[in-house]
Amino acid sequence: MRISISRLPILKRTFFLLFFFPSFLLIAQTKTAHAVRVTSAPIIDGSLDDAVWQKAVPIKDFKQQEPIAGSQPSFQTEARIVYDDDYFYVGVMCYDNEPDKIIARELKWDGRIGSDDNVKLLLDTFNDNRSAYWFGTNPLGAQDDALLTGFEMKDFNEAWNAVWDVECKILNNGWSAEFRFPFSTFKFYNKEKQVWGFNIERVIRRKNETVLWTSIGQNLGLIKIAEAGDLVGIENVQRGNPIYLKPYFTAGAQFINGDKKYIHEPGLDVKYGVTETLSLDATVNTDFAQVESDRARINLSRFPLFFPEKREFFLEGMKTFDFNLGGSNNLFYSRRIGLSGGLQIPIIVGTKLVGRVGDFEVGAINMQTAAKDEEPTTNYSVARAKYDLFGSSSIGFLFTNKLSSKGYNSDIGTDMNFAFNDFLGDQNLIVHAGIAKTDEKDGAKNSWAGNFFVDFPNDLIDTYLGYRFIQGGFNPAMGFVSRKSFQQLTYNLQFSPRINRYGIKKVEFEVFESSMYYDNNGNLQSAQFTMSPIGIETESGDQLGFGIHRTFDKPDEDFEIFNGTQILAGNYWYTTYGVSLRTSSSRNIYGEVNYNRGGYYNGTRNSFSSGLALVANQHITVSGDYSFNQIKINNSSINTHEIGSRLTYSFSTKFASSIFAQWNNEDNEVNVNYRVNWKPKVGSDFYLVINHLLSTENKIRSKDFAILAKFVWLIII
Repeated sequence: MRISISRLPILKRTFFLLFFFPSFLLIAQTKTAHAVRVTSAPIIDGSLDDAVWQKAVPIKDFKQQEPIAGSQPSFQTEARIVYDDDYFYVGVMCYDNEPDKIIARELKWDGRIGSDDNVKLLLDTFNDNRSAYWFGTNPLGAQDDALLTGFEMKDFNEAWNAVWDVECKILNNGWSAEFRFPFSTFKFYNKEKQVWGFNIERVIRRKNETVLWTSIGQNLGLIKIAEAGDLVGIENVQRGNPIYLKPYFTAGAQFINGDKKYIHEPGLDVKYGVTETLSLDATVNTDFAQVESDRARINLSRFPLFFPEKREFFLEGMKTFDFNLGGSNNLFYSRRIGLSGGLQIPIIVGTKLVGRVGDFEVGAINMQTAAKDEEPTTNYSVARAKYDLFGSSSIGFLFTNKLSSKGYNSDIGTDMNFAFNDFLGDQNLIVHAGIAKTDEKDGAKNSWAGNFFVDFPNDLIDTYLGYRFIQGGFNPAMGFVSRKSFQQLTYNLQFSPRINRYGIKKVEFEVFESSMYYDNNGNLQSAQFTMSPIGIETESGDQLGFGIHRTFDKPDEDFEIFNGTQILAGNYWYTTYGVSLRTSSSRNIYGEVNYNRGGYYNGTRNSFSSGLALVANQHITVSGDYSFNQIKINNSSINTHEIGSRLTYSFSTKFASSIFAQWNNEDNEVNVNYRVNWKPKVGSDFYLVINHLLSTENKIRSKDFAILAKFVWLIII
C-alpha cells in the first residue's frame, strides 16, 4: 500500500508556502506484469525463438522517458517473463530498423553499459517501495548489477555482485536479451503468491532516447522504486537457504625497499541465508589483493581527503550502515577497519548480518584485526536498525564500538528519513534529521553532531535547505569527519527548464548555491557562494556550464598546501570564474574540460583539468586525465601536476585486463597497477595483480614491486 503525503496536510501546506512550487504532471496508475510458470526452461543463448517464450504474456506498452516523457518510442520494445522451480527468466526484444547503427562497445562486468544501447531491470522483491535489485546488459551481453535503497543515484550501490546470467544477440531487426536469475539470488518473503515491484528500461543510445514500461514522468524514472509496476504470477517458489562458500588462495611476492616477502595465504568467505530475508556473511583470513590502488591526489585545502571503499566484503549492504552527517562525513566509515595510515592491517575474522526482520531493516558487523607495528589487535563492531514508516520513510539508530588494549571508542546515533515522491502530485521531497554522540576514555563532553535538511530534488526545480553541526569533541573512531567545531547552513536552488528544440534538451540555472560555516560563538569560519548564469545540456548529451564562485576562509593557524608552501592564518575573500565542457560518452571519443581562474587566499590560482577516452572497439578502451594548478602566493609561484592513464582490454564478458598508471609532482612517484580478471563461472574469479611503484625524484628508480595471484571458487551447497 502506497501512502500519500496528502495524509499529512500540515506538512504539505508548510512546504508549499516555503517553496511555492506547482505540480504539473499526473501520477500514473500502477501497471501489472504477469510471470508464467513453465515446465521446460528456455535455452539461454540470446535468441527468443524457444517455444517456451510464446507462453508468456508480452509487455509492449512502453513510453518515452527521455527526451520527452510520455511520447511514443522510436522503436518497439517487447518483454516476456517466465519461471520454473529454480529460476526466473526475462526475455527482451529491442526492435530497431537500423541494426547496423546499434551502439555496443562494452564487455566488462560493471562497465559503462550506459554509454551503449542497453536494457535494465528493476525488481523490488519485498514490494516495499524502498529497496530493489537492478540489472543491466547491452547488445554484447555485458553484465551490470546494483542495489537500490532510495530514489536518487547516491542510493545506487553498483559494487554489489550477484549470481545471474544473460546472453544477447544483434539481429537483422534489432537485438535481444535473455536473463536468467536463480531464485536464491534474491531475498523475498516466504509467501505462496509473490507480488514484486517491477520495471524495465531500454536506452537507444544513438538517439539518447530512454523508454520505460512505467514510472514515466520528468520527476520519475527507473530508480523511483515506489512507482514501479506489480509483477504477479510467481507462486509456490522457495528461495531456500543456500550456503555460498568462496574458498580462495593468494600467492605472490613483494619487494619493498630491497626486502623480499613471499605470500601464500588461504582464506574463506561464506554467505548463508539465515532466513528468506536475512543473510550472514563471514570471512576468515581476509584478503583484498585484487583491489585497485587509491587514486593519489594533491590536497590544496586544509581538510583531509575522502577516499571511497573498494573492498567487496564491505561494499555489499553498505547503504544499510550509512549514517550521513553531511557531505562525506559519516558515523561509520568502513575504511577504518583493516587500514591505518595507508597500511593494511590483517583481518583475522569477520562477520556481517544484513537483511530484513518484519518491518525492520537490520545490519550488524563484527571484525577482529591482528596486531601490526604499533596497532594492537582490535575488535570493531557495528549495529544498525531502521524501522519502516509510511511508503519509503524510516526511523533508525546506529551503534559502533572500537575496542583494543589502547581503550575504547563508542558512537551512537539516531536518524529519521521521510521520503515522498508524490508531494504536491508527482514531486519528490526528502526530510531528514539525524543526531549522534561519541564516547571514549578521557573523551570530551562536547561530543555531539547533527544533520538536518529538506531536499526537493526535481527535474524543473531542485532546491535544498540544510543545517548541520559537529562539536570539537566529536571523535568517531569508526567514522569520517573532515572538520570539527562548526555549524553549517546550506541553501541551494537550481532551475532547469526543458527546451527540446534547436538541439538543446534543457538549460540549467544555478540560481544560488551557498554553504556557510560558523564557530560555536556564531562567527563566520568559511563560506562559499556559487551562481551559474547559464548551463546547457544538448539533445546529444553534451553539457556546457559557466560558474562564478565567491569564497571566504578564516584559518585559525597556518597550514601547508604543497611542498612547504604556507597559507597564513587570517581572513580571506576571493572570487573565481569557471567554465566546463563535457561531451557525450556515446561517442567513440569523448571527454571533459574544466577551467577556473581567479583568487586563492592572498594570491591567484589558475586550474585546469581534463579527461579523454577513446573506445577503439568492443575490446580496447584508452583513457587519460590531467590536472594542473598554477598558484601565485607569498611572492612565489607553484605548479601542481597530476596525471592518470588507463588501458583496458576485454577479451570477453568474462575475461578482462587493465593497466592503470598515475603520477603527481608532490609524491614524485609513478604507481602502475596491472590487473587481469577471469571469471571461469559466475561467482568464481581468478586475479593476477602487479603493482609497481617507481620514484621519479632526482632519477627514476624502483621502490616497491608486488605480484600476486588470487583464485576464488564459488561452491553452493
